[in-house]
Amino acid sequence: MANVTLKGFASLPADTFAEGSSSGKFITGNTNGRTVPFQGQPVQGFSAVQFADKNNYWFLPDNGFGAKSNSADFLLRIYQLNPSFRGTEGGDGRVEVLNFIQLSDPNKQVPFKIVNEGTTDRLLTGADFDVESFVLSSDGSIWIGDEFGPYLLHVDQTGKLLEAPISTPNFYKLNTLNGQPPIVIGHRGASGERPEHTLESYKLAIERGADFVEPDLVSTKDGVLIARHEVNITDTTDVASRPEFTNRYTTKVIDGVTERGWFADDFTLEEIKTLRAKERLSFRDQSYNGLFEVPTLEEVINLVKQVETQTGRKIGIYPETKHPTYHDSVGLSLEEPLVETLKKNDFTDPSRVFIQSFEVGNLKELNQKIDVPLVQLLDAEDIKLDGTLIEKQPYDFLVSGDPRTYGDLRTAEGLKEVATYADGIGPWKRMIVSVKGVDADGDGKADDVNRDGLLNDADKNTLPPTTLIQDAHAAGLLVHPYTFRNESQYLAADYNKNPELEFQQFIKLGVDGYFTDFPGTGDKVRDQITGEFVRSPDNPDVLANLAPSNLASSKGFEGLAISPDKTKLYPLLEGSVLGDPNDALRIHKFDVASKQYEGLVGYYHLENPTNAIGDLTVVNDNEYLVIERDNGQADTAQFKKIYKVDFSQKDVNGYVAKEEVADLLNIQDPNDLNQDGSTKFTFPFQTIENVLVIDQNTILVANDNNYPFSVGRPPAIDNDEIILLGLGKPLSLDPRVGLAGLNNNTLLSEGHDLLGTQNWSQPNLSI
Repeated sequence: MANVTLKGFASLPADTFAEGSSSGKFITGNTNGRTVPFQGQPVQGFSAVQFADKNNYWFLPDNGFGAKSNSADFLLRIYQLNPSFRGTEGGDGRVEVLNFIQLSDPNKQVPFKIVNEGTTDRLLTGADFDVESFVLSSDGSIWIGDEFGPYLLHVDQTGKLLEAPISTPNFYKLNTLNGQPPIVIGHRGASGERPEHTLESYKLAIERGADFVEPDLVSTKDGVLIARHEVNITDTTDVASRPEFTNRYTTKVIDGVTERGWFADDFTLEEIKTLRAKERLSFRDQSYNGLFEVPTLEEVINLVKQVETQTGRKIGIYPETKHPTYHDSVGLSLEEPLVETLKKNDFTDPSRVFIQSFEVGNLKELNQKIDVPLVQLLDAEDIKLDGTLIEKQPYDFLVSGDPRTYGDLRTAEGLKEVATYADGIGPWKRMIVSVKGVDADGDGKADDVNRDGLLNDADKNTLPPTTLIQDAHAAGLLVHPYTFRNESQYLAADYNKNPELEFQQFIKLGVDGYFTDFPGTGDKVRDQITGEFVRSPDNPDVLANLAPSNLASSKGFEGLAISPDKTKLYPLLEGSVLGDPNDALRIHKFDVASKQYEGLVGYYHLENPTNAIGDLTVVNDNEYLVIERDNGQADTAQFKKIYKVDFSQKDVNGYVAKEEVADLLNIQDPNDLNQDGSTKFTFPFQTIENVLVIDQNTILVANDNNYPFSVGRPPAIDNDEIILLGLGKPLSLDPRVGLAGLNNNTLLSEGHDLLGTQNWSQPNLSI
């Protein structure tokens, strides 16, 4: 980067006020000696700048005092300023405030209550919107980027809203097989909150947001399919406490494993209905034990239909055939009654039924009996210390002498075979993201890292993802991993006991759905990332979410640029969106004529995920300037830079190319224009949120002084400093941009006269 030189310096004193009602009465905490409320409106907190004419500039203050809660008496305005730059044309460094445009909503375009709801003028305040950026349109209207929605606001030359705030779609490219958001499968219902495989568990799963509920199916003695996780019902019902069934206690071999207990196939449905479910896991809520019946498959279907009738919401079922080889051996085949029950109850819509199994043969049989999606479940014996899986065989392979394991089914060739009879795979999540432990004491087992007396996933860290999702998708198979749980013992240490982080990772990796004991969490994260969608107009592979609340983590449109021909807006978010990398900020594309978003240009790559952007401004059709800064001020300020980005140059991850233009903490000042006695100038303010291209060699930069809080140049609180920087390397400037392009905009060319038509006088300033 070539050296940058300070060419001009001007400063507006922090304590500058314009006419208007008093403000700041809601401020709490340290005000650096300033008494609140203020007698007038502070001319402060500049977050964006545009030309007014060749000597004057429009500056947009933000929402006021830093928060919605303390800015209800701060009026949203755009001020016209005339800086007399020291260093150019004999300026004295002062800034004159000429006038302002007041933002308002007299025609009630805002769809929610504003602070001045019942007034005639309906002046907008910092509790209504957090305005952070703006550009001037060719028709004289003004587009403003907001942080609260985030919204785009469109106002006329007098500041009146022309239409309702425009919500921001959540454009997100999903890596799923079909480009659709992943489905949430209530694993045995909402089994993290109610005893598994009960109607109450399924009902709660649906309430929590599950798209499908999963009944594991076993058979009663009289051939009725009921929802139990295992044939052995000892741990999931109160059968052990029923003296009338003491003589049913027995020993059986289930899939080659000897088990003792009570087994469903020794009971008729009538007998099963006398039992009550209980919570299988001791660390989960036991208060519902003994309350709920064991449901049949038909009762689960009826529940789903009832919900559909009541709510209009389509819910699917995801039955699993449990131990089909065992059931065949005792004359209780599962396939025929499953197909019969689905057909009898008119529940064979392929969009609402998946059938899953850990065995292969019965899926192949079902593939001949019913036309619904089938899912091959994949299992493993365990996981080694280094994260390697200990492979296991499908039980029907073991019985038939087929030597292959589930690991063989996960190979490219194995997945191709699976695709001949099934539509998806249901892998253990560790087949996608495995975990590795440490063994400092050399006993061959993972150490109890968190010293809770237990060895589980919380003592391990995740390994890089495998290619299973990509491999399965290449074979045309959906991927529905299991099982996602909220309890810390099931979460690798990397997730810091936050189950949402695990869901986020797997959604980013491209899973098509997931089994979870806590569908409420699965639904929340899915919707935060993907929300409710429409197709992107310019890319049908990208979905656009119409719920702006899903962009809550984005921090709003700190940057907003307009193309040289003024047909496109480029709103740039200050923070990353949930689901995106932490160092990636979305650059949107918006068509001015149609007033429609057209997708994402790409991503701006932060040098540090803790940094933020301050502004975005046009250079030419493809190149734009971005302010990137840390959150420090004074001596703690370490990173304050301006980059040139090129929208036409993107890497494989969608990041636009960037090149450093200026280091704002290292500026040459040979003439000591700020009169601090040094020939090196720094701009060590917490927030620097204004940049404008003057000509190919010069840019204007200004800070947001966060009045009355920031102290970037101790000991006094910050003024609004406006500087001109001479660039060592000229910009490739479009002739319609900068001073040369002033005549391209009606509002700019008319300047002061426009304000005069609104009967606004020179503000009464106090300094």
